[in-house]
Amino acid sequence: MVRNENTSRTSSVKFAGKENLESIAKCQRRAFPASLSSAMGVTYLQKMLEWYIVQPTAFLFYLETEEGLCAAYCGGFVVDGSLETGSASGMLQHSFNQAVRAFVVRPWLVLHKEMRAKASFTLRNVRRRLGLVDQRGEKMISADIPQPAEPYTGLVVIGTDPAYRGKGYGTLLLKEFEEISKQKGVKLMRLTVNAFNHQAIKSYKRNGWVTVIEKNKALVMEKKI
Repeated sequence: MVRNENTSRTSSVKFAGKENLESIAKCQRRAFPASLSSAMGVTYLQKMLEWYIVQPTAFLFYLETEEGLCAAYCGGFVVDGSLETGSASGMLQHSFNQAVRAFVVRPWLVLHKEMRAKASFTLRNVRRRLGLVDQRGEKMISADIPQPAEPYTGLVVIGTDPAYRGKGYGTLLLKEFEEISKQKGVKLMRLTVNAFNHQAIKSYKRNGWVTVIEKNKALVMEKKI
């Protein structure tokens, strides 16, 4: 694990196990309070995050404070053609039953803006869950975004508790993500970020990431290692 002298006295980077998921889920709710997944509750988030642990090509790590709290976290997976679905569909399929329970308890969430934006994605995954979609030949990643010929690590999520921002934790997580990628023998990293998330984009650029595609109000960024 990468260590940073400026942060090592207050936190340490650790790989997540199932016993850490509640703490990480609570951190995610604090980091992204307006997101649909946060509104669905900690129990749902724990099940969703569990995908990173049970999926062999995925990984999840976090920064733990001296008090044992999750201050920041990051998750990704190796994209090498071995998965039939991407991370979003994979997590939804893994947490499907818990997602249904969350909507039963909180029916107003069907009006959440993310539900409207992801209606086709959600319907496709419901049909897949019911066995109404033949997954054979279905592309894992959207066909309108060119994919690298070589395997790469996809950075899926990175978040920091607002109480711990400004301490360099984001950079520390990105360095750890790069180190894990190297250990897995991957020479390319990729992520997608909202084009209006200027603060995150600035951080990625500062850490050596470059924009390779700009489409549908999103940027695809890469870094070779």
